[in-house]
Amino acid sequence: MTRSISIGCGSAWSDDRLDWAQELADSGHVSYMGFDCLAERTMALAQIRRQNDEMRGQYERIPELMDRMVKFLSSGGKVIGNFGAANPSAALDDVLRGLQSNGMSGVRVGVVYGDDVLDHVVDQNLELPELEARASDLGEKLVSANAYIGADPIVELLAEECQFVLGGRIADPSLFVGPIAYEMGWATNDWDRMAAATLVGHLLECGTHGTGGNYVDPPYRVLDDIVHLGFPIAHVSNEESVITKLPGTGGAVNLGVVKTQLAYEIHDPTSYLTPDSTADFSNVWIEEVGPDRVRVGGATGRPRPEDLKVLVGIDEGWKVVTEVSFGGPGCVDRAQLGAEVVAKRLEPYKSAISEVRYDLHGMSALFGDQLPKGEPAEVRLRIAARCQERDIADVVSFESQYLWMGPAGAGGVITQTTPAIGVTPAFLPRDDVKAWTEVIDS
Repeated sequence: MTRSISIGCGSAWSDDRLDWAQELADSGHVSYMGFDCLAERTMALAQIRRQNDEMRGQYERIPELMDRMVKFLSSGGKVIGNFGAANPSAALDDVLRGLQSNGMSGVRVGVVYGDDVLDHVVDQNLELPELEARASDLGEKLVSANAYIGADPIVELLAEECQFVLGGRIADPSLFVGPIAYEMGWATNDWDRMAAATLVGHLLECGTHGTGGNYVDPPYRVLDDIVHLGFPIAHVSNEESVITKLPGTGGAVNLGVVKTQLAYEIHDPTSYLTPDSTADFSNVWIEEVGPDRVRVGGATGRPRPEDLKVLVGIDEGWKVVTEVSFGGPGCVDRAQLGAEVVAKRLEPYKSAISEVRYDLHGMSALFGDQLPKGEPAEVRLRIAARCQERDIADVVSFESQYLWMGPAGAGGVITQTTPAIGVTPAFLPRDDVKAWTEVIDS
């Protein structure tokens, strides 16, 4: 029997365009939709929400998502996503309410749990290599730890006829590897097959990056239309994997676009580490086989890593950011003087401020002094600080806003103070991460 799967990307981040996801889902071109809603930053924000309210911490747009997926689910389409974020149970409740409010019954929902490994991180006093510390060194500042879960539990839930699968920190490509492995009948310990599925998942997971959004760099690289980009689609069979997009949408799926996404966030192309395999992309080939149709292959695999990456959340107190603009002749000198004034005013509080930055957008915010530059027409001074105590953050905000009163010509002041959760990686033996699943019929 010839097996195949057509799967589309529905999102690449928490605030992606669900209208475009609905357009693809309702098009009839795909039978699966994969939604990646998480990154390091979004997981940290989810942990903050759960700290404030134990019923929060999930993907916040599930109600809208359910409204938009009604037609797709009614036609038998299947949805996979890491909608659980920091709270899979709350996400499940939202999904069930969404199905009920849309009059849909009989939809089998599968949930992947087990990515919360905070107890293991504490008990084993894991090393935190970026911080050159161990978990115990952080004390009460250590607030969360989530392991990156692979495709195996997704395959398990699809085998139990689940139509909607959600979990917490499911790894980005695994959201697509799971459906591909299930539909193709590929064993999850067939490393070459897992690498092939991971290649496809990697080309889909970043949404419109795969259709040109991250490729456009005028005047060097241009596309006719990026106003209405399509989301990428993969048609996978035993014979080939073809990446494409919805007809009539903007962007492109061509050699340049696919190569750009292929290299994105890979680090070592001979050893792309995921929970599902150690994929080797060094011999991947890419071939245009028609307008907006690119065939890919050549990925090989080795056994998956013995350790799983863990995203560790750290309570960093409060983050305060204030911005103010200066324009016209001498704007750089005035902005720099403003930064010096604030720095001196904050001297008495230096010991209570964990970190502070003074950046000039348009001059030094991205590259410091690495690039030559002339005098711009305007700059925007950004003052950002982390403080353990809210009252110190308020002092930073006040002193930064006081630039209204000089140097001359300051304007457009905005300021924001929010709780701060930092994230850092750790690595936990795979056997210590016990993913488990639950199936609910709506």
